[in-house]
Amino acid sequence: MLSAASTDYYLGESVRQLGLRDSPRQGSDGRLSERYVSRAGISLYAEYSKEFILVDGVKVMLDDAVGAQRGHLTLSKRDYDKVFVPLFWDAPKAPARRIVLDPGHGGKDTGKVNGTHKYTEKAATLDTAARLKILLEKQGFEVVFTRTKDVFLDLDDRAAMATSLKADLFISLHYNAGPAGDTTADGIETYCLTPAGQRSTNAGKAKSTTAAEPGNRFDTANMALAWGIQRRLVKSTGAEDRGVRRARFAVLRTLSCPGVLIEGGFMSSRKEGALIADAAYRQKIAEAVSAGIVDYLLGGRPAAKPAQ
Repeated sequence: MLSAASTDYYLGESVRQLGLRDSPRQGSDGRLSERYVSRAGISLYAEYSKEFILVDGVKVMLDDAVGAQRGHLTLSKRDYDKVFVPLFWDAPKAPARRIVLDPGHGGKDTGKVNGTHKYTEKAATLDTAARLKILLEKQGFEVVFTRTKDVFLDLDDRAAMATSLKADLFISLHYNAGPAGDTTADGIETYCLTPAGQRSTNAGKAKSTTAAEPGNRFDTANMALAWGIQRRLVKSTGAEDRGVRRARFAVLRTLSCPGVLIEGGFMSSRKEGALIADAAYRQKIAEAVSAGIVDYLLGGRPAAKPAQ
């Protein structure tokens, strides 16, 4: 691999070794940007100084902003190892039979509340999980919940349940909220566990340490799973793409299987809050998550293009 600096690689040289080839520029491309496409037809767009790349049009946050040297884009070794390799190296995925669904919050912990529609996050996540369970069971998976009722569970207990149940995948379902009084922030984001040595993208909420966690054994699978789900969610719902992000959430840190945490929209948003309160929209969320899981298990490549 051609090294651009002591810690950076040339982007083009790096992704070509992962099987990508050059792709024609588009009219909206930035002045210093590059496009590539994989053998499976998955596109990659990178632009100088951006803290994310677009993979099949879906935002994936980076640990280091895209750099440039001698007129070519560069990427850090951390991002090559923890973002590019998981997304573009066609490695086989471990089979999955048992999926643990974790409806966020519950009991005394209501989560976010949409005041207009009098709807709570704890109710929305449990309903979404019930819909997702039906869809996954139709695909032949065994599905287990961390909670099936309006009860409170400690965060650490949720990951422990996944371990005791010998889960193959763990999906934690949540809905978001903006700052107090903000009714305009919206969009969907999917989190995977922050790899050791990297910064979390939710610095205000993240665990400060950069040490390795037990769940980091699944960094490659976590990233591929998060991208597959985020891709389906954004393209199915038309919601703003807030990206595949990294966090050291308690429910992800000690997992003994691949897992992600999904923020399926903003309860506080005037627009998305009304959508989340609608059963038809929660069904759409469940269908997208189910499709993303299946995509991931088919080698991280979509079985079919999602509806536009």
